[in-house]
Amino acid sequence: MREIIYKQNSRSKSIKISINSAGKVLVSYPRWTPRFVVDKFVSAQENWIEIQLNKIKEKLVISEDNDNIHIFGKKYQKVLHDFLELPYGVTVQDGVLNVNLHGTSKKHKELLDRFLKNTAEKYIVPRTYALAKKMNLSFKNITLRQQKTRWGSCSSQKNLNFNWRLVHYLPNIIDYVIIHELAHLVHMNHSQAFWNLVRQYDPEYLKHRGFLKRCGMVLG
Repeated sequence: MREIIYKQNSRSKSIKISINSAGKVLVSYPRWTPRFVVDKFVSAQENWIEIQLNKIKEKLVISEDNDNIHIFGKKYQKVLHDFLELPYGVTVQDGVLNVNLHGTSKKHKELLDRFLKNTAEKYIVPRTYALAKKMNLSFKNITLRQQKTRWGSCSSQKNLNFNWRLVHYLPNIIDYVIIHELAHLVHMNHSQAFWNLVRQYDPEYLKHRGFLKRCGMVLG
């Protein structure tokens, strides 16, 4: 059954429908709008909703589930082990990602997350320096964290932060996030001048931006 979440918004002047990365349909509407009017509007948008849900299913890279995991856009079968005969930690071979506890007290998720963060760091950190040099920009510090609502951010102190879960996505998506945050070193806003700078170094930024929007998270 399709999940629809209704929310009144005192600032809204019209009924709006959006769909998050989990496939939940979000409906916001002005405070005094009768519910039957909202339901009628949602019903009229049924075809659009179905199309958007299918786009999410077809195009959105699933970062991780019980059986598979994506790294830089490539799908791997995820297999969990606890055998002394196999190498400890995470190994990748022939499209299979093995996570082996090797008899330790650590959790599979702990080992896997550490592997993913290290993998993300090995790409994102040097790539950020390379793109910063290309854009003739400099920053102070760079950190990687796992965040629930943001892919990246740039502080007024010129510190950059990236979500290491970006490791699941294609390099061109990651590059867009890096370019986006580097552009904030010049423009601490989303003005036209900001987007012009982003476009200069990522001509397909609208495509990449739309992809990340469908993931349900934002950029700072």
